[in-house]
Amino acid sequence: MDIYLGVDGGASKTFALAADATGRVIGFGQGGCANHQIYGAEAALREIGAACRAALGEHTAAFASFCLAGADLPSDFALLRPALQSIGVAATFDLRNDTWAAMRAGTAHPWGAVVICGSGLNAAVRAPDGREFILPNLGWISGDQGGGGDMSRLAIGAVARAWDGRGPPTVLTERVLHHFKYPSYEMLLEALYTDRLPGRRIYGLAPLVFAAALEGDRVAQDLIVRTGTEIGHVAGSLLRRMGMHHEPYEVVTGGSIFKGVGPLLMDAASLALHYLAPLAHFTRARVEPVVGALLLAFELHGRAVGDALLAQLHDTLPESLVNQP
Repeated sequence: MDIYLGVDGGASKTFALAADATGRVIGFGQGGCANHQIYGAEAALREIGAACRAALGEHTAAFASFCLAGADLPSDFALLRPALQSIGVAATFDLRNDTWAAMRAGTAHPWGAVVICGSGLNAAVRAPDGREFILPNLGWISGDQGGGGDMSRLAIGAVARAWDGRGPPTVLTERVLHHFKYPSYEMLLEALYTDRLPGRRIYGLAPLVFAAALEGDRVAQDLIVRTGTEIGHVAGSLLRRMGMHHEPYEVVTGGSIFKGVGPLLMDAASLALHYLAPLAHFTRARVEPVVGALLLAFELHGRAVGDALLAQLHDTLPESLVNQP
């Protein structure tokens, strides 16, 4: 019987899930960073291979769906395809960005849209006729904005503007200074300017912004609304690009920013989405993205994912891959 393999490889971990042709899970494996852009291709392939072999045991997959962070441009695919072939875990395979695994994990059908909002923002859309589009996800050079990194930078900017009088007072001043253990904004400014406080460390400020917004701080609320508006605008724009804006398509959400407290983010996101795609709606995946990668493996190999297969899959799925409501 054919074995199918789904792999979701990100910057911090790699999950692999194998199932037989009925949808019965036969194994699960995990590894570390799968993004070749961070530690190099050799290290990434080592983690991917270890996760795949743990999931497959003695089997070889008839088809695998590799959904990997860092699979962005043609040069990435040219590097990764032969490398994945060399690990020998599947007879044939498909390679795509990990955003697609998150989308398929949260949709009821093989089409829809997804917005991933963590330190950065990425999004993709798939039409019922098979057309696909994904944002390049290369930061400011590809027009991306709205992730947790941007929110954190804007929070620092709001503290600066409150200090010099260009902006209104905000409780973010006290909380940001306390977070970094500096007694004044001047000292924080100098630490950032001299790189004693590396810029990458400010990415952890998003939870402070959400908490301040929930308590009524207008500056923090404006930052949340700004992020939510971009999320909804991105999702609606991609649906319009595919002519999908007149139907009730699902938009899957994923990433740490969606775990922020309070309803303001999703209120703003839904409003912006509905300006562009009035019937679309956001949804959250109830399973980990690796399950979406496995579903893609079935579908891309020409096997329909019906109710019986889904029931078998969910009955045999490890509890660790099921998200809590």
